[in-house]
Amino acid sequence: TMPTPAQQLHNHLQTLKDGWPILSLIAAKKANIMARSTGNGTHSIAPIPVNIDAWQLKQDIDLLTRKLTRAAGLHPHRGMAVPALLKGIMLHETNLLTHDDADTITEQIALAAERMDRMLNPPPACKMIGPCPKCGYELWCTELEMFSGYKACDRCRGEWRIKDVQQASVLRLALGGAQGTAAAIARWMDPYGVAVKPNTITKWAKRGILEPVNVDENGNPVYNVWDVWQTFTRRDNYKDK
Repeated sequence: TMPTPAQQLHNHLQTLKDGWPILSLIAAKKANIMARSTGNGTHSIAPIPVNIDAWQLKQDIDLLTRKLTRAAGLHPHRGMAVPALLKGIMLHETNLLTHDDADTITEQIALAAERMDRMLNPPPACKMIGPCPKCGYELWCTELEMFSGYKACDRCRGEWRIKDVQQASVLRLALGGAQGTAAAIARWMDPYGVAVKPNTITKWAKRGILEPVNVDENGNPVYNVWDVWQTFTRRDNYKDK
């Protein structure tokens, strides 16, 4: 028998609540905040999450949870963590079903739960290339799809050129001013199907094709993610990729 809308809602909220700690680990563990000196002292800049999508999904669920808290008619005290808020929402989930916006709310919760499930149980032998430009669902590609250069979204059926999705993912991070060593950037780009080796990045720098923008505490050169991506795509047809 099909679960009722109320059961589905409960299950989706449970998925978000149970998955949150693991998602937080994936997002935080693989993040590497680089400190950068500026005119007004040193400050941290955008992290280089090896999995920026886990970090992005965490932000999206955080935002959604705060919206749901209001929709459920709750008034939590400031600084309450997402799991505690979700617990409160689950105690008042019937309020969501009777809300004027119930359809939109349940759809947003279902999508978030589905994204959480995909993130924690990725399809085997697949690479994440980034979110669907239309509906935001994470796109996972098989080797064959990577080779074909195109990917259809499992959710909205939109079809995208893989390179465009990868570029948008890198752009999101690059616009935050993300930087890293050759090894950190190579490790970060790999899940997006961008196979660039650390020594290739170093080689580009030696040839003057790529300029480091800083050095880390161990004296290793630090590059802008965006500069590496641009060099990679410009030199896409060269054998030294």
